[in-house]
Amino acid sequence: MREKRPRRTVSVVKASCAKKPVASPPPLNDTESRSTTPKDAPALFHPSTFSVSLDETYTYLAHHINTYFGSSTKTQDQIKDIKDSLPPPPQDLQASNLPKISNKTASIARPTPPSSKKSLGQYLSSSAPTVQAFVGSYIAPFVPKFRTGEAKSPASGEMKHEAVQVKPIETAVNKEQTVAEEKAKKLLLQREKIIARVSVDNRTRALVQALYRASDVRVYISRVEDLSYHLLEFPDTRSVAVKEKAIPCLLRLMQANDAGLRAAVREALALIGYHKPVLGRGIRILSIDGGGLRGLLALQTLHRLEALTGKPIYKLFDYICGVSTGAVLGFMLGVHQIPVKDCDDIYRKLGSDVFKQNVIVGTMKMSWSHAFYDSEAWENILKEKMGSLLLVETSRNPECPKVAAVSTIVNRGLPLKAYVFRNYNLLPGVRSHYLGGCQHQLWQAIRATSAAPGYFQEFTLGGDLHQDGGLLINNPTALAIHECKCLWPDTPVECVVSLGTGRFETPGKNNATYTSLKTKLTNVISSATDTEEVHAMLDAFLPPNSYFRFNPFLNEDISMDESRQEKLNLLQAEGLRYLERNEEKIKKVAAILTREKTAAQRMTEWARLKADMYHDLPFKS
Repeated sequence: MREKRPRRTVSVVKASCAKKPVASPPPLNDTESRSTTPKDAPALFHPSTFSVSLDETYTYLAHHINTYFGSSTKTQDQIKDIKDSLPPPPQDLQASNLPKISNKTASIARPTPPSSKKSLGQYLSSSAPTVQAFVGSYIAPFVPKFRTGEAKSPASGEMKHEAVQVKPIETAVNKEQTVAEEKAKKLLLQREKIIARVSVDNRTRALVQALYRASDVRVYISRVEDLSYHLLEFPDTRSVAVKEKAIPCLLRLMQANDAGLRAAVREALALIGYHKPVLGRGIRILSIDGGGLRGLLALQTLHRLEALTGKPIYKLFDYICGVSTGAVLGFMLGVHQIPVKDCDDIYRKLGSDVFKQNVIVGTMKMSWSHAFYDSEAWENILKEKMGSLLLVETSRNPECPKVAAVSTIVNRGLPLKAYVFRNYNLLPGVRSHYLGGCQHQLWQAIRATSAAPGYFQEFTLGGDLHQDGGLLINNPTALAIHECKCLWPDTPVECVVSLGTGRFETPGKNNATYTSLKTKLTNVISSATDTEEVHAMLDAFLPPNSYFRFNPFLNEDISMDESRQEKLNLLQAEGLRYLERNEEKIKKVAAILTREKTAAQRMTEWARLKADMYHDLPFKS
């Protein structure tokens, strides 16, 4: 008789066992042994799926659910009867799997003693992980009461609410800590500044008091120079020096016979902001426009003034101000006090040395440095001709007028800002509308004011980037008047001489409907470097016979870097013809510049000097 393969149902196993024992049945694993249930009576829950003792609570719950859904679920006694009716497994299977089966049977057959005091909620709260998994996997879809999501939602909501409440609290605490730390840092920095300022102020007081205790000329010179170095390094301490009566002491030292001591005192007074009275009856100002080598026209006018007055330029004016080429002429005439005739020759040679460049080389330089000419060579020439003397040190010369050069700072945002290189300071409490300083060297001032875009590279000085002053103020006459009113607020303006470097007017096309890009750029440059608008304004507002402008017309447009001798000679010829037409005007200027002070003015100035020497100087806070 052919053997039949046994099936997994209980009924088939019974039949096969009744007829003939199976020689070698296939081993049943744990999962297969647990799933051998009748086909027609599937139960939702069976205790054989768990390896732990589940107490009578599980039995009751399983029976209740199986009855509720209409299934023929077996009770615990029926399940035991079915298992008892099963034939014993073969001996080889018993030998191999006896321990495992006996253990499982023992675990199932040993029910835990019933506990009537335990409820379902207590049981589920203290059950093993397998029971929790059972509840979450099977009971949750059918019994909404036991859904884990609903059970966890209030707790999670509370946690979220607490987290939302904690976060603003933590944020507020962090902000308060940050604010407190920043406040502490500011207070510490302010305290350090106060301590540093107090120490600096104490140093200033000590230097001023040391002047009163000196007895020897050499000691006086040393202590005055120490005060000058200190004021140069800390300009804000000028107010402390004034309050400590440094000016009366220095004015008394000025009466000494030693030339070195008087020179040191003049420098210290210039740093503090105290200045001697003007030369004439009022303030005399010389202003020179920018324009490159066309500055030869200004030299012609000055040469004529020297011839008419018989005095050098630095003795005719109290204040000399220039932009670009005008600053070069102003420093040569006012600081170095070179005669105008010699200035003409030096200026021509300077132009030929600077404005010589191969077109190809210059064009290549424009591509990477934005400068056609060699800026380094220009700096070397300035160091040689102008020197490295500090601007304020020029005040040691008693005949040196106040001198200024104007540049444009281009790295402080818009609008552009003018910077005045001065050889003086203003009194504490008196502030100029323009930025400036006296701590720079002479060649640095000229290099900054002459850094014309396209010609030379911009010049970096400290933290500022300087370009040609003509970008902003090509006619510095109004600036010069403003500076003079800061220097001598109670003194009227006697004479203002404004020198231009020539103007050229081109005819326009009345029927033009558009302009080219070149024309647009030319218009922008022309409007930026225009000098006649300032002239028209000053001519209307200044008193009559006090303002004089000299700016000749040119028949040909001559560039600022023109160095050919024939063009320069043509330029000078134009200037001579212009001076001949304005001879009466120049004579009027010469007459004003040679007027002497009245006796009343001299007496007033003497009385004021004595009052400053022996009394406190009026201090503006």
